[in-house]
Amino acid sequence: MKKMTIWLLGCLLMVLGINAQEITIDGIKGMRAYLEVPDAKINYEVFGEGEPLLILHGNGGSASSRHKMVSLLADDFQVILMDSRCHGRSTCPPTELTYQAMAEDVNALMEHLGHENYRIWGHSDGGILGLILGYRFPSRINSMLISGANLRPDSTALHPELVAFVGRYDEIEDPTMRKQIKLMAFHPNIPIQKMKEVKVPVVLMVGDRDAVTMEHTLEIFNALPQANLCMLPGTSHFIANERLDQLIYWIKQLKQPFRSPDTVSIAKEVAKMLFKK
Repeated sequence: MKKMTIWLLGCLLMVLGINAQEITIDGIKGMRAYLEVPDAKINYEVFGEGEPLLILHGNGGSASSRHKMVSLLADDFQVILMDSRCHGRSTCPPTELTYQAMAEDVNALMEHLGHENYRIWGHSDGGILGLILGYRFPSRINSMLISGANLRPDSTALHPELVAFVGRYDEIEDPTMRKQIKLMAFHPNIPIQKMKEVKVPVVLMVGDRDAVTMEHTLEIFNALPQANLCMLPGTSHFIANERLDQLIYWIKQLKQPFRSPDTVSIAKEVAKMLFKK
């Protein structure tokens, strides 16, 4: 088994290119490499083998912020982490940071790695990217867990206090962080109608005390053609810190066939058996 693992790592190195380096997280061996896109270099990491799971971090996060999850998922998936542009080890071009450009980076990585399709967990910014990928590049996606995502940057989607917070981005001294927070102040601006074009199964997750309002989460849920809603009690926006066990469970559930039982439909079938008319 050890020889097989070493052989697979060697093959992975050749696929990823000469810029790849071997890394180990909690005893799980993997590779780190860079993908050059038109105006940035995107850092990514790959651990294990099997069905690919692509994890997309939130604003201000990084691939490293998800390292604690690798050992919990590596038996079920090939775990793929990446740094969005202007995050982590990825470079930050001088142009405006937008979710559409970030989504194109994700699509470029999926194409580069060459899998037929991917499972995705995207949180916050990563959840926004997942929804964009769902309507722009659905053929690359098998299913998604989307948590803490919004379609608009205003108080119709986020709590007003948080809108005011990100609106003060110009007071932040660090230029990269200022750029990250500015992204949330003006983006995304995704029409709700676009959610009807997401042709892949989605588990939409939110904390009951999330940054995203309940009303907006339900708005997204009702617009998605194939979606189940998961609301976590006593949970803020930081689901991975507060409900890691639940998060891991629902990520693993992405491998199961999509089910959406409907109580009304079940009641109608029971009514046919109970009543004459």
